[in-house]
Amino acid sequence: MCRKNGRHMFGPTSANRGHRLFLAAADALVVVGAGTLAAWIRFPSHLFSDSIREIVAHPWFVMSAIGAVWALSTTFDLYRPEVWPTLDRLMVRLAALAVTLPVAIALLVYAVPPWRFGRGLLVLTVLFTLAGSALVRMLWRARAVHWVPRPAVVIGHGPVVESLSQELEHHPAPPFRIVRRLEELPEDTDPESVRSVLGGAELVIVAQLADPETWDRLAALNFSGTTVIDAPGAFARLTGRIPIRQVDARWFIASGDFTAVSTSAFHHVQRFLDLIGASLLLLLASPVFTAAALAVLLTSGRPILYRQERLGRFRRPFTLFKLRTMARDAEKDGPRFAASNDSRVLPVGRFCRRWRIDEIPQLLNVIRGEMSLVGPRPERPEVACELERLIPFYAFRYSVRPGITGWAQVNHNYCVWPEDHALKLEYDLYSLRHHGPGLYALVLLRTLGALVFRPGR
Repeated sequence: MCRKNGRHMFGPTSANRGHRLFLAAADALVVVGAGTLAAWIRFPSHLFSDSIREIVAHPWFVMSAIGAVWALSTTFDLYRPEVWPTLDRLMVRLAALAVTLPVAIALLVYAVPPWRFGRGLLVLTVLFTLAGSALVRMLWRARAVHWVPRPAVVIGHGPVVESLSQELEHHPAPPFRIVRRLEELPEDTDPESVRSVLGGAELVIVAQLADPETWDRLAALNFSGTTVIDAPGAFARLTGRIPIRQVDARWFIASGDFTAVSTSAFHHVQRFLDLIGASLLLLLASPVFTAAALAVLLTSGRPILYRQERLGRFRRPFTLFKLRTMARDAEKDGPRFAASNDSRVLPVGRFCRRWRIDEIPQLLNVIRGEMSLVGPRPERPEVACELERLIPFYAFRYSVRPGITGWAQVNHNYCVWPEDHALKLEYDLYSLRHHGPGLYALVLLRTLGALVFRPGR
């Protein structure tokens, strides 16, 4: 059954998910094939069967190797073809995989003594895995040129239709294409007659309608085998954003997806994951942070930490901790956003901001329960008040704890103008709608990729 809001549908959702599942399955086959080919090359024919039996006798090693490929490929966006529309962008991500995969496999092998296979076998397996992963994506790009998206008909009007059309135009492998636009459906309520008007389209996207009776005819169409979704839902699934200027408050109620933010079991599990994750990260990052703090002290003096009031869940104020990366009098004329090549930033501060070292003290905020590892970024009260006045639904983001990283942070650059904050809010609302362990893990993985491929603030 398809829901009108577009969360469960056979259009954009299943197409994008299907593409990623296909690439993930191909990677799993590549790992198995690479190990088999490496054993065949590395050992004489009379030892080949023995080496294969040795590998099969350790299935958890095979699963761990596949898991490492999946995790790193997710980190570097190798399951999102829309991120690498050109060959150079793909090659950069494959290069990052080539650097990190050998390290991951080496850690696995030396962490579990029974998995210590010969170095020659492991080296060949990694090389063949990298080559196979690259080949799969090269073939995918070649196939995407000839990809035939599902035909769709848009019924209704409104700015969301134009936004949807623009996104489809720039999408490297669009899951559907708009073949026709109608203002209303004909008055005949017979679903077969309506289908003939749609011209065989497999997907119906509903925008703003002038005739309320059209909804009745669309409902009948939806229950007769044709997928019917609303335009904001289609836009959200295509872009990972909710178009805030093209929906109203009733849409948030009708979608029924936002109640999971505070009622799902994961809402409570997330706090436990935050505590464990923040404690481990604080322990691992302490040497790097100590060196950075010492550099700030020697080049700019005290204070080392920068304290700033931010708004947390339910708009409760709290003190956010950061490593100071600007001059001590940086805000003598009042608060303002950092600009490109900002003269207030310390020389050592540029390096810390590039690699997010200045964010490490916020792990203390996570342990104290004021923040989460994943969530919308907290804002200052004076900035938040202005954004609430300018941007619709901005206050909705206070329904969860703010985060060190989040869906908006891994998809959008640093905000300077209100338009940037509006776009970032669209990502934040999408993350609230899909609040759960899947998005939580995905954001953490993609944050690692963002550190490599996107410049600091």
